Amino acid sequence: MLNDLCSRYSQEFMSIVSFGKKFDSLAYLVSDKLKETLDEKFRAFNFKVDLSKYKTYDIGDKVGPDGDVSRIKRTRKDFLNE
Repeated sequence: MLNDLCSRYSQEFMSIVSFGKKFDSLAYLVSDKLKETLDEKFRAFNFKVDLSKYKTYDIGDKVGPDGDVSRIKRTRKDFLNE
């Protein structure tokens, strides 16, 4: 069964795929119920973003000093008293 899974998916993928619980047998992974889940995880594992579809933006250099924003700790009582 492991050879069938490795032939369908890559061996690297099979070494890192996780389902959050331990199965008693590899037969669960070969079954039709988990085939969709394995296919979805395999597509996510092999996903590459096509950067040619998106514009790139040059933000430029930083301008001006950093502002100092200090937070004043407010309690519910302070908020309700306003």
